[in-house]
Amino acid sequence: MVWNPFSQKPPQQVEQKSHQPLNLAPAQADNASSNDISHTLDQLSGPVKVKNISPQSAEENDKSVTSFVEQRPANLFIIDGEKYSDESIICTNNEKGGKTCLKLGYNSIQLFKHMQKLEYFCSLPNDVDATYFECRKIK
Repeated sequence: MVWNPFSQKPPQQVEQKSHQPLNLAPAQADNASSNDISHTLDQLSGPVKVKNISPQSAEENDKSVTSFVEQRPANLFIIDGEKYSDESIICTNNEKGGKTCLKLGYNSIQLFKHMQKLEYFCSLPNDVDATYFECRKIK
């Protein structure tokens, strides 16, 4: 799209040339990760059962994820979380036609890396509105 200087209004764009924040975005820093996870849970179809895992060490979280994944290794897994928050989620289909999820106390990047160690390939889904990653077992 090109801006025509003869049109009525220029495009609305704010350019920051300072190291001081302008505070133009709504303040959501405290609930950013829960909002992102809630948004992902809303995108999933069927009943969703979420088990909260209390914040633990990275090794304990890795063990929880490994145990969760080993229960259904052939399933598609959905992972999500805010980039700089120590909260993430992993979900998969259960036997009842719904979703079973673990809400973890560690970063989504760590979860992504751990899924790769378990030999899963994670990528964005075909749905352009989706905000999560889908992980499939590498065969």
